[in-house]
Amino acid sequence: MKLTWLWILFCIPLLAHAQSDGARYRVEFTDKAGTQYDLAHPETFLSQRALRRRERYHIPVDEKDLPVSGVYLDSLKTHGFKVLYTSGWFNFATVAVVSPGDTAGVSRWNFVRSIKLTRPENMLKNVIKKWAEIKTPSTKSIQTEPDDSYGYSSGQIAQLNGKILHENGFKGQGMLIAILDAGFRAANQLAVFDSLFLQNRMLGTRDFVNPESNVFEEYQHGMNVLSLMGANTPGKLVGTANDASYFLIRTEDENSEYPVEMDNFIAGLELADSVGADVINASLGYFYFDDPAENLNYDELDGKTLMITQAVETAEQKGMIVCVSAGNEGESAWRYIIAPADAKGILSMAAVNAAGERARFSSIGPSADGRIKPEVAACGWDTWLQKYPDAIGVSSGTSFSSPLVAGLTACLWQEYPDKSPAEIVDAIIQSASQYTSPDNYLGYGIPDFGKASLLLQKTQVDGDSEKQWNVSPNPFDEKIRLEYQGKGLLDDASATCILISSTGTILKEERLSGRVKLVNNLGVLPSGLYFLQIIANGLTENHKLIKR
Repeated sequence: MKLTWLWILFCIPLLAHAQSDGARYRVEFTDKAGTQYDLAHPETFLSQRALRRRERYHIPVDEKDLPVSGVYLDSLKTHGFKVLYTSGWFNFATVAVVSPGDTAGVSRWNFVRSIKLTRPENMLKNVIKKWAEIKTPSTKSIQTEPDDSYGYSSGQIAQLNGKILHENGFKGQGMLIAILDAGFRAANQLAVFDSLFLQNRMLGTRDFVNPESNVFEEYQHGMNVLSLMGANTPGKLVGTANDASYFLIRTEDENSEYPVEMDNFIAGLELADSVGADVINASLGYFYFDDPAENLNYDELDGKTLMITQAVETAEQKGMIVCVSAGNEGESAWRYIIAPADAKGILSMAAVNAAGERARFSSIGPSADGRIKPEVAACGWDTWLQKYPDAIGVSSGTSFSSPLVAGLTACLWQEYPDKSPAEIVDAIIQSASQYTSPDNYLGYGIPDFGKASLLLQKTQVDGDSEKQWNVSPNPFDEKIRLEYQGKGLLDDASATCILISSTGTILKEERLSGRVKLVNNLGVLPSGLYFLQIIANGLTENHKLIKR
């Protein structure tokens, strides 16, 4: 079952159905002259959900958001190139070239900054053994019986104190998580994901490796990752954000390792932004390639040099929280974190076992510029997840610690939607087990999401003391009461209150008159999270409400 949103054609155009043959090149442009889009009409290239995120966190739509010039793309296609995808943030196009000789002279075009080979036509045999399951001493028997409604997931979620968020009603409702990975084999057929499809929370898919493929028929690694967040089979396997919505993006070719995959990754981040994702999980990373000449240097992992790292930081600046794996190189010659785990403002994850012991394979820090890396740790050693074709079992790798944290991050943000990405990330880090004495093995330690919620609650209470309106009851049933308690007179000439669903839909908009206002007839609303926006005296106030 593959769902697509029509407006995606505007945000990152499917300019050509590309075949998997041919070399790949990145063509960077000098400017965006001739683009058919303009900043005055961002709705033509960003979804309403993406625009609401920018409005909520006061993030302007800027030049980076504009798609690349259609005039330039037409020139590439006329020259015989197949345009696979584009990056507005970095103003490039990735093209397929069947005859490498066709690239001659393109670099001299006045609108082309550079053209770079990112994957050869005749690929080398894959010498990087990707996705191999990490072999570690097992800490628990695969025959262990589930001990509560979380089933086999119980221990790994309890380790993060994530159950408290779920018990308080925050399971990711209204949040959108984008997953960048290698493929999601059989996710549309497995019972653990039934609710995702039955409740229409699988919002779309996209394949940047081969646009003609079906992500549900590709490699299973992304399906494993999805199960740690989206699985919902009580008593067997339960994900950390099993009521969230998902968008699945294939950026990784499991059969090879070339720089084109970093460009796929960048395009995936931009797609996630355009569809309005809140949280991105990428259990991917790069350092060695099939062509050793392309290998990265540790000095480049400084949070600013690599384009993929810059892209992750741009995603954070656009109002998303990015969670990535630190890497599985702790026992290799490399040892260190891999790109883009060096990015600033994100959460990169180390791996521990159920007892909180560091997995020896987990990559270590610091970043090349001396920052603490990874940020936090979660269970990535004998992690319970959905396997292919249909078994529940354990696997190991920082690929699996990252989605555990990403899902609970979405739940925490659901609870405190007015908090910025930086505030959410900071609370998670401050809640961690070794926050006062971090190291470059587990970073700040294992997060405690119950504690993170309390930290955010304190700042919420401090902020509420300045609000001019009291809104009660909360949770509500049939009605809510608004009482003005600010200083001075209430100017009700243009005062309004707006009730908004967790997905951003305006449900009610009523004028305010006088110091007390009742909003009635709310019993028909489904239980869940709502937002109330009050505009009066030239100020806008936001309140979070729960419907019983």
